[in-house]
Amino acid sequence: PEIRRRSSLFALSRQEISAVSQVDHSDEPAEQTVRRPRTPYENTYKTKPDTKPNIKAIESIIEAVLKEQLEEEKYDPKATKQMSKTLATIITTRVKALGFDRYKIVTLVTVGQVTDQGLRVASRCLFDPDTDNFASGSFKSASIYGCATVFALY
Repeated sequence: PEIRRRSSLFALSRQEISAVSQVDHSDEPAEQTVRRPRTPYENTYKTKPDTKPNIKAIESIIEAVLKEQLEEEKYDPKATKQMSKTLATIITTRVKALGFDRYKIVTLVTVGQVTDQGLRVASRCLFDPDTDNFASGSFKSASIYGCATVFALY
């Protein structure tokens, strides 16, 4: 009897590997942009940050951005996708301006229609409780709601 190896996901003979990505690149331009050269940095081997993120300041940024951007908005299912991306970018930019060096800022934004439903937004993250933290905030009007969570990961 001849022994054969079963095909593998990583077999070279396999023509196509399908994958599911949670990152949506459908709105990005098709042409490739020119990247600037990477700046070399020396390793510092710092395992603890100099300062920790100010959660109250981040929460106030989240609340302010959601209120000023969603206060006059009406729910539009076609515009919600881009609205979520824009809100996440604005919040991330303002949090980075607070100057938490060496922190990775991850922002999750959910925007939806208010139709007498309940909503519970949950997320899981693996982080060090000594250095990492998160802040969240929400906004609700007559027709639209927004929830945002910012993770500051060292």
